[in-house]
Amino acid sequence: MLQNFKNFIELLKLPPAILSTISLATGLILFLPDSIIKLLYMSNIKEKYGLIIGIFFLLSTIMLIVLLINYCYRKIKEKITNNSVRKMKIRYLKELDANKTNIIKNFIREESHSLTASMNDGNIIELSYYEVVSVAGGTQFVDIGNDNSMYIKYFLQPWVLKLINQDEELKDKFL
Repeated sequence: MLQNFKNFIELLKLPPAILSTISLATGLILFLPDSIIKLLYMSNIKEKYGLIIGIFFLLSTIMLIVLLINYCYRKIKEKITNNSVRKMKIRYLKELDANKTNIIKNFIREESHSLTASMNDGNIIELSYYEVVSVAGGTQFVDIGNDNSMYIKYFLQPWVLKLINQDEELKDKFL
């Protein structure tokens, strides 16, 4: 009995392509007219193993339906989450104070959309925290300025430019 349960669990782990093949094949055996089943020399199989074929058909079809529902649920949830995050990003950009707005304007003016800024600048730290700007490069060199501050190169995230170009209020604010 335990071995049968283990076999059933293994059936649940099959990829959707194999499940759909099992569902289609068992469905054809069950629902094709007897004349076609006889031509395929499967009438004996249908009579002898019809119950097992039916169970496999039901299980594989139900698992495919559950997988489809799960896939649709995940896609809808992802779409709702992305929409919510986009609205929060737009709201954040609209509510930025004058200092941070000027910093973003400076990034936009640069052809590469990158600037060197102090690592200790609170405005840059906040923009970096909200992923508006990021450190350029993985292994970055830190420059020491005349004021003994550490400077590092930052770049403006592409999504910021995209949102600015899509929203009239943001265009007025930043461009």
